[in-house]
Amino acid sequence: MSTTEADALTAAQSDADPWKYFWYLVFAAIMWVSSLPLYVDLHWPLVWSRKGLLLVHEFAGFLFVGHTLFSNIWAMRIRMTMGREAGIWARAFLRKLALGITFPTSIISPLAGLLLIQHYGGLRENPWAWDAYLAMWLMAGISIVPDVIRYGRNRNAGDPRHGILSGALRGNFGTLMVIYIIWCMITKESQLYGLFY
Repeated sequence: MSTTEADALTAAQSDADPWKYFWYLVFAAIMWVSSLPLYVDLHWPLVWSRKGLLLVHEFAGFLFVGHTLFSNIWAMRIRMTMGREAGIWARAFLRKLALGITFPTSIISPLAGLLLIQHYGGLRENPWAWDAYLAMWLMAGISIVPDVIRYGRNRNAGDPRHGILSGALRGNFGTLMVIYIIWCMITKESQLYGLFY
């Protein structure tokens, strides 16, 4: 099968996806549940120590950021510049990293952060933390959740160039959000909380 035929088959499969609306519903449910801390003052039980939560939060965040920057740059370069076989291999490896690192750390890091900030009065008492959580939520909606769903389903495994442009744009947005989150954590300043409350 030629490259053109494979691309046409992939496009036809995407158009004829019987599960498309189910996965839209899954995406909407994840985004709704993860938005609750932004507008509902949740009280989490203080069962873990501050130091333990800080270690978990920072280590998961470090893995998330390091993997995301490395894998996106590395895999995008291979998928854009090398042959089809190398691109398919890079996409398959990126899938393993997305499901093995991005998926769990994108849950662990913000959850540990929410539990940790509860020791200091919650998100409402710490507008910088609210900003950081909002940035993480936006990054999840634009980049993380769609990527995990897409790589989990693996419908375009044979087309290494599928989604490169949108992935690069979403990855750059995610990088900006990560920079903003780090800025919030270092400066303890908020730019967004006052716009909503």
